[in-house]
Formats: sequence, structure tokens, C-alpha cells
Amino acid sequence: MEHKFTSIRKKTRGMRRRARKLPDWGAYHENLDVDGLFKHQKEYVKLWISPFYNLHQISENEVGKKNPPYKFRKQVLEQLIKIYLAWEKKLIELKKPYYLKIWVGDSEFMDSQVVAAVRSEIAYYEQLFRPNPEPKPFPYQIKHPSFDLFTWERCVNGYHVWESDLETEEEIEEARKKRLKPTNT
Repeated sequence: MEHKFTSIRKKTRGMRRRARKLPDWGAYHENLDVDGLFKHQKEYVKLWISPFYNLHQISENEVGKKNPPYKFRKQVLEQLIKIYLAWEKKLIELKKPYYLKIWVGDSEFMDSQVVAAVRSEIAYYEQLFRPNPEPKPFPYQIKHPSFDLFTWERCVNGYHVWESDLETEEEIEEARKKRLKPTNT
């Protein structure tokens, strides 16, 4: 079976239609599944918006998912804020400790999500990201009334690489230069 690859550079058609459907997508996810949250100790909403989540760019210079246009990303971020506020209201009513954050992927916007956790998962999520030492302003300016209530913190989203995964000495040396030093926690 042959796979048909769609160019990441090709214009995405139907952006107005997709933008019109965003409020419905957001409203659907505003309802927090409390039973599922306590069963799995976590709940999240990822951006599974076609065609962006399944288009990948792989070349010598770029690796990653295709990002939607800037205006569409701002509209999605507004929906993520609405989901966050609805979930926060529900979690406050439960009167139990919780973790609730919006993760905004900067360069990989399609990795953005709203994450809620309870019990032992709280500690896991609080240690998941490390603060990024390189300052950079928040990449989106939206006019949501609650936008200024959020404190945006830039963090590093790292992943594990073993030396056995790398092929040449140059790759190993480059990985050593970029690695993060372990924290003592």
C-alpha cells in the first residue's frame, strides 16, 4: 500500500469553514469529564484539528507539524482559554488540589493543549517542564477578556536521546552541547 504525502507548503483550503467550527469544538471540550479525571488522574484536550495535526515536515532543516495561519492560531488560543476557565470553575467546585495549565507550543503550535491533573499526577506535571533561560515574549496577542489574568512562563519541552540513537561523533557532540543538566529535586 502506498501512502500519499501532502506537501506541508501547499495552501490549506477551507480556513473560513474551519474557523467557523472552532467555537463548536471549544464548547464540546468545555465539559470536564470529572469521572475520567479521577479514574486516570489526568484529563487533557489536544488540538486534533485536521489537517494540521497530521501534516509533518521532515527535511534537513525542518522537522515538525504544519502550523495553522497566525489568525487561526489566535482563535484556537481563545478557545483553549475558554476551556481552561470552564475546567477551572468545575475544579474549584470539587474543593480538591489540582493542576491546571494551558500548554502553548511555540514553534509547534499543534502540540498545544489544556491539561488537568489530580492526586499523584500533580507532582508529575509540576516537574515536567523546566524554565527556559532564554527570555522571549509571549508570541500571541489576543483580545480575550481573561488574557491578562494568565501568567505565561516559557519552558523547555525536552525529550530523551541516547547515544546509541545517534550515528556519528558529530551528532553525539552536538547532542552533548544542547543537553540540559539534570536538576537535583
